[in-house]
Amino acid sequence: MNEDEIADKVYEERERIVDLYRNGPGDGTIIDPVDDPTINDYIKLDRFGFIVGDESKFKKEDPQEIKIEVNREQKWLKMISNWDSLSRDKLKRRIYKGIPNSLRGKVWAKLLGVDQLTDDQKNKYKHMCELAWEHSPDVRQIDLDVNRTYREHINFRKRYNFKQQELFNILSAYSIYNLDIGYTQGMSQIAALLLMYLSEDEAFWALSTLISDSKYYMHGFFIPGFPKLIRFQDHHDKIMNKLLPKLKKHLDKNGVETGLYTLKWFFQCFLDRIPFKLTLRVWDTFLLEGDKILSAMAYCLLKLHRHQLYALGMDDILNFLQVKLEQNYMHTADYTIEKLQECLVELKKNKLDNAGQPSPNERLKRELGIFNPDDIPVRKPQINGVGKIRKPINADQIHSSPEQDSQRQGSIITNDKNSLDDVSSIVGDSSRRSLLDTSVTSAATTTVSPQSIQNDDAGSDVTCVSPQPDVLRIYVPYDTPTKKSPTSVSNKITTIQVMDEIATPTVDTDGMFKAVSTLN
Repeated sequence: MNEDEIADKVYEERERIVDLYRNGPGDGTIIDPVDDPTINDYIKLDRFGFIVGDESKFKKEDPQEIKIEVNREQKWLKMISNWDSLSRDKLKRRIYKGIPNSLRGKVWAKLLGVDQLTDDQKNKYKHMCELAWEHSPDVRQIDLDVNRTYREHINFRKRYNFKQQELFNILSAYSIYNLDIGYTQGMSQIAALLLMYLSEDEAFWALSTLISDSKYYMHGFFIPGFPKLIRFQDHHDKIMNKLLPKLKKHLDKNGVETGLYTLKWFFQCFLDRIPFKLTLRVWDTFLLEGDKILSAMAYCLLKLHRHQLYALGMDDILNFLQVKLEQNYMHTADYTIEKLQECLVELKKNKLDNAGQPSPNERLKRELGIFNPDDIPVRKPQINGVGKIRKPINADQIHSSPEQDSQRQGSIITNDKNSLDDVSSIVGDSSRRSLLDTSVTSAATTTVSPQSIQNDDAGSDVTCVSPQPDVLRIYVPYDTPTKKSPTSVSNKITTIQVMDEIATPTVDTDGMFKAVSTLN
């Protein structure tokens, strides 16, 4: 297979994937039931929209905490309506006490300046979607990651549903909007979290702010080499050596390097490493304070759990930090946030509250939102010397109809010998390196073993890279797959019980979860 044929494969596969998200699988599509987990006729959700797999392990919310949150809603509504005149000290106090979940999206949008961005950049997002559908080289990887992002959450449970469409659109658009990064694995969960509380447009601009604004500047986490990750890990070692020297010595003795457990702490601001309720509280403070929360929270977690860690060896330490902290966290969210505040003060006192200035290679090199098709070195395919003509893209189709949404339920199985994964090594900078390719992680999280193979075409000198097997933690068990195509999820849901007796969210008829106000 020569380079022209490989370019054709890239183009055709991108076109096929985009069509799946816009129009759903066709009648002749072979559906893999494994990629579309069934939902039992009777399911239970926690108050954040996650499916409760093992009811015996579910911890009900403290009714008193819920009542306190309800009482805070009126205060927060007044604060939101008077946001521009709100004092920084008052806002800080209220955020550390806790943002009501029903108003979290509104507060996050204010903290990230999303309203201003959507006004200033009208139609920019739709334009980026159109360009991505036509040109993005990252579509294949984005599709793979959308399929395994928060599948235990009701919003993302059904394959190719409305929320998966939105997630795919956001990540694809951003891969063209910021050509320094394109798409890197790990961005999907951040975008999905934002989509739980923001609209599609808002979530796109929120992601853009998190990556490019100097307050957060996650850009350095996602560019090749991950220089900000290295900088924050080095700073974490300084904190450990000065403030937790005994624990640092114990970790070093057991071969537990900082990079083994801080990857998702810093890269995704603790997503999947602590209980989701606490994660939201940490994200509240992160959006308020900026990236200094990452170092402070890492220090706080180790300080709170140092005595448990002293008694563990290497494997158990990693299992504790990567799995048990999320599943069996022993402290309340309020207590942890109080300790986080204390840690921030302690770090500032010791002049360790800041990881230093970003290095030049962490900074943006290209202007955001400026795209030239020549920047993507993947050509349009030629058929008998004539350029292949695509159907025009209608921007209105970014949002699907409920009828389209109800049809989307599976994933394509392709028997093509070469997929975009196989040709990623020859498309130059347009194929971005994955975090999984360059990081050392435990098998408790992800194991990757890329393997180079020679192209079968004897006349080709192209070296391809085989698909990379990912070993991922499975959060929600689902039924053993059968050969038949799964029925529509929306038809399967007959009863949904929310495991919260006071604050009751809603689930739309299409399975979409919404956090609603508890006010009457």
